[in-house]
Amino acid sequence: MDRSMQPVYVRRRGTEENNKINSFMDKCWDGFYTCQKRLSRFIAIINGEQHFHEIVYTGTAANKMKYYL
Repeated sequence: MDRSMQPVYVRRRGTEENNKINSFMDKCWDGFYTCQKRLSRFIAIINGEQHFHEIVYTGTAANKMKYYL
């Protein structure tokens, strides 16, 4: 919840396509400041039938990740 691994890049191999994706907003507020608790979820639309994609993390990736296609 407190790990920042954003932005995440979704690249399509063999092309110049490179999409930068950020995570959702923080979960709570402490007065005027955010509490820095964030469930890192990223949504991207890809064409899974014709091209291969790779996911590049700019921060340290979590030990457990779930991917849905």
